[in-house]
Parts: sequence; C-alpha cells; structure tokens
Amino acid sequence: MAAGIAMPAMALSGSVASNDQTDVNAPDSVLLYPEEQQRADLLKRTKVIFINGEADERAHRDSVESMLARFYVDQFRNTQAPEAPYFTFMSKDANLAMGLGAVVKVRGWFDWNGMIDGASFNTYLINMPKTPETMKSLGASVAGTTIYFSVMGRHTPIGDYHAYIEGGFNGYNNSGFKLKKAWMQIGDWTAGLATTTFSDPAAQPEVLDGAGANGKMDKSNVLVRYMHTWRNRWTVAGSVEFPSSQPQEQEGLTRKVRDYVPDFAALGQYQWNRGLSHVRVAGVMRRIAYRDLVEQRNRAAIGWGAQLSTVVRAGRLVTLYGVGSVGQGVASYSGDLSIGNYDLLSRPGVAGQLYAPTTVSATAGVKVQILRNLSSTACLATLRTYVKHPINDDTYKYGQYLAVNMVYSITSRLDLGVEYLAGKRMNYDGTHANDNRAEAVFTASF
Repeated sequence: MAAGIAMPAMALSGSVASNDQTDVNAPDSVLLYPEEQQRADLLKRTKVIFINGEADERAHRDSVESMLARFYVDQFRNTQAPEAPYFTFMSKDANLAMGLGAVVKVRGWFDWNGMIDGASFNTYLINMPKTPETMKSLGASVAGTTIYFSVMGRHTPIGDYHAYIEGGFNGYNNSGFKLKKAWMQIGDWTAGLATTTFSDPAAQPEVLDGAGANGKMDKSNVLVRYMHTWRNRWTVAGSVEFPSSQPQEQEGLTRKVRDYVPDFAALGQYQWNRGLSHVRVAGVMRRIAYRDLVEQRNRAAIGWGAQLSTVVRAGRLVTLYGVGSVGQGVASYSGDLSIGNYDLLSRPGVAGQLYAPTTVSATAGVKVQILRNLSSTACLATLRTYVKHPINDDTYKYGQYLAVNMVYSITSRLDLGVEYLAGKRMNYDGTHANDNRAEAVFTASF
C-alpha cells in the first residue's frame, strides 16, 4: 500500500459536527460524505490504550484520531477491506500505534437454475453441462473472515511507516487459513505481498460477493513499489513484481518453467473530492517463459496489459464506477481466468509453441446512498477471451456477471446485506451455462 488521501484528516479528527440521526437527503446535513462520516464515527469510538506516561502527558484526542486515520490512507483499499481496529495500543505522544483486529463474515446462499460449488460467485466455476444434480444448491460459509495486525509510526528519522499483515479463512474448502497481505511501507516505498500496481480496487463496485466482478484485476504479488502523490491531486507509481504466470501445458508438447523475469507495472492518477473520486491509467509488462518439448528449448512470449478506471462521486448520494482493461498474456491477473491457465495457449498448427491470447474486460456500477445507514449497489461486468482456433472444446470464451445488493449498517461495525447474483459462462464449442444466486451476508468488525 502506498501513500494517498482517502479521508480528510480534519474530518476524521472530529472537527466537523455530526448527528447520528442525520438524513443524507436533508439540506442541512453535515458536509462529509456518508462513508466519511462513518469512518469519523469509527475513529471516535476506537478504544486507545496508552503505553507509559501520565494522563496529563498523553496526546490530545485529535492527534490520536489523526494517527488512526492513517490506517485508511491507501490507494489500493477495496470495499471489503477491514476497518481500523477497535482496540489500539499507542505511545503517549501518538507517534506509534499498534492494533490487532478482525472481520467476521457469515454468508448464506441459495443457487437455482444452475449452481457454483463454492462461497464465491466465480462465473468460471459454473457447473457445465447442466444436470438435474447441479440445478440447485444451498450453502453457508465463513469465507472472508479476516484477522490482521497493523503497526504505524511517524516523525522518525526514516519517515512515516506502516507494517501490515492480513490473513483470511478462504483457503482450502473455503475455511482454510491463507495469508493475503504482508507488507512494509516507509515513506513512498512499499515492499512485500501487496495488491498489484496494475489494479484499482476502489473503482470496483461495492458487491457482497467475495469474488467480485469476473474481470476485475485485483491480484496480490510480492513487489517493491514507489508511489508519490502531489498536492492530493496527482499520483504516480511504478513497481517491480515477482510473477506467477499460468501458461497452458500440453503433454509431450509444452511445459511450464519457473518465472525468472519480474513483471513491471505502473499507474498515473488524478483525484478530487478529497480522494473519493479519481481517474486512473495503469499498465503492466511481463515476459512469460515456457519449455518447447518438441524442439527441446526454452521459449518466451511478451505479455502486456492496459487499464482505465474511475470512481466518481455524483453528488452526495450517488457513486459511479467504471473499469475497462485489455491485454495479452495477463489472464492470471483477472478474476475468472486466474482459475485456469490462460496466460499462454497452444499456437495453432505449430506443435510445442504457445502464444498470448487477448483478453478484454469491462465493469460498470452505481451505488445509491438511500439513507445514512442504508445503501444499494448494482454491478454489471463481462470478461472475454480472443483465442486462435481453440484446441480444447471447453476453452473459456466469455463470462457475464450481474450483482444487485442492499446493505444496512446496524452500527458502524455491524452490517447486514442481501444480494442477487446472476452469471453466465460460454465456451468456444458453444456450450454454456448460467447460475442465479440469492445471498445474505452478516459482517462484524472489531
């Protein structure tokens, strides 16, 4: 994660008056956007345990909340990321903070007219072909439950810093523990396991489904990134990322080899509305190696990707989202195709050689803040591959994704949401299947 302004420090310190019963439609509502007000309320209610020092020597509450607000200063934060921890240990001068928190998610769903065997709605995994046994499914899961640890400091000889570790119960069988993030940020530099620079999680619509839109670019890589923001308006970043490519293997013809050239990613962004609105351009270049077993030599193909994304606050009640991407050899960065081996496919008519197929994705969404604690989001997405004479009949051609939800915030740390999901997968041989899902998700953070 890198420096960026996601929330106004003055607002988060509580300098703007607020009322828990304020209706966002009222003309005399507070100046903050609803999500800003919710974050400000969270920080006010955070319990701080000071280390050393008498009570009269401890930092003012405004300084405490200013430090806590740095938890949200992140250009790669998505809508399902954890909130700041409810309990935080802090030095008496508020220059060092350490917190341990968690998010508990309980999810229940029902599929009809098709099914996906899992808690996440990946259109790639829609059961094909349809059979009487795969037409309906009822399930529940705690996948998405997260534990995290955060340490933040400032005004040190090396500059401001932030260390973060996050793991979630969404590994094997939707319940195994899996490390998701582990990074260290010092000033404008970030190193560790973090969200790729070739992504824009904030521009993805706020869906409850853990997988999200089928074409979203939200991969985590071990990387080293430099990112800098000027005047809270302009941001540029570049990173060197350790790759994990996924080329196709054919018995006796091709074989995957270890990656030995890093991926290079960069972005440029313009932001306004205190960082809540932005336009971002991102790109990635990579070299994907494989073994040609016919000629007994190593070969490589060049992959590239480009993405244009935006999130725009259209007044206080409506947020618009849009993401479009195109590339070759970057299928493993996308939501659906990261499940298969689509970075490189077999070259038609040339045994032992692979090529990088073209992939195109588009996502659009809108969120309406109906009341201060009630919102609704709609998301529509598609992901398509352009393959040269596919060899396998079950090669993925395109997927379509629809999500419509409503979320009620019981408190600033308790949410209850319901969502309707519809998806379709089409293969190059013409076979296709779809699925419909209704789910309810209860989320508690502390």
